[in-house]
Amino acid sequence: MRLPACEGEWRATGIDLLEGQEVSLLSHGVLWIAREANIGVGPNLALWYRIGDGPIAKVVAATFSFRAERSGPLFLINHLAGQWLDERGSFHPSSVLAEGALSVAAIVWNGGAGEGLAALAEHDATKLAAGEIERLATERPVPKGWSALWRVGRASIFCEEVGEGPARITCRCRADAGILKYPIDVSLTPDTQLAWSWRVESLPSAVAEDQAATHDYLSIAVEFDNGQDLTYFWSSCLPPETSFRCPLPWWDAHETHVVIRSGTADLHRWLDERRSILADYRKAVGGEAPSRIVGVWLIALSPFQRGTGICDYAKIRIEDPGGDVSVGPRP
Repeated sequence: MRLPACEGEWRATGIDLLEGQEVSLLSHGVLWIAREANIGVGPNLALWYRIGDGPIAKVVAATFSFRAERSGPLFLINHLAGQWLDERGSFHPSSVLAEGALSVAAIVWNGGAGEGLAALAEHDATKLAAGEIERLATERPVPKGWSALWRVGRASIFCEEVGEGPARITCRCRADAGILKYPIDVSLTPDTQLAWSWRVESLPSAVAEDQAATHDYLSIAVEFDNGQDLTYFWSSCLPPETSFRCPLPWWDAHETHVVIRSGTADLHRWLDERRSILADYRKAVGGEAPSRIVGVWLIALSPFQRGTGICDYAKIRIEDPGGDVSVGPRP
């Protein structure tokens, strides 16, 4: 089926799923954010599905397979990740983009997806079935204790590694976007700090990240009980301690960025960081301060310039005289 972006509505596939059935979505196409500037995203940031009135979910690539967690009709939509009002898939009409379309094949397997894809690959000239077999074979689980932020959806950007050096969460982001959340519930006091170690190998932007068309970056963030979040990122060229509201729709009312490092001189090295969260909030966001921290996020964006961001995180923790909270990864 074809999903034009401009339709701006969930499309019934005519497929009624039973809980436990395995489904593959094979797709291609583009959703244009700004065609004149050649800024567009593929299915990994635009193809969403929903079963009945259940929660929305996003594919992670042009090919994706899942097991139905409930019974009900299958719906699809071509809609930009991050632009949702609730977990059932409501959105403001202004978030509908005018150009672009996805072509999607939805396949419900009689048995397992792996066996069905192997049979299909022998006759599939598009090579999408073979691509999904390879993706499934190399898929790695989300780091323990973390989950994808529902508004942005699943991604294959982050994984946990234990080997030479510290236990770490690796981030590999190319023409993609994702946010992982680790839920916590901690009082925010003047002494509360966010501490972590990171090694950045590659920045996804070579120019200032404070405009929508160049807003590709890697960061760690704290989420508050008032709906705001504060993200600490490594800029290609903006001066350290620069702060600005997110330039993207919806996020511009909820997210503030703070530059803590800039340039390429310290790339490829493990660096330790520590930030006083409340002081940063008062300086960068202002207004009435939140009372609690409800999550720590890892963020990676590179859809606009389609560059590559590479980073490892370790020893993430919230420090406070009342007791530290280890976020991970676990050593």
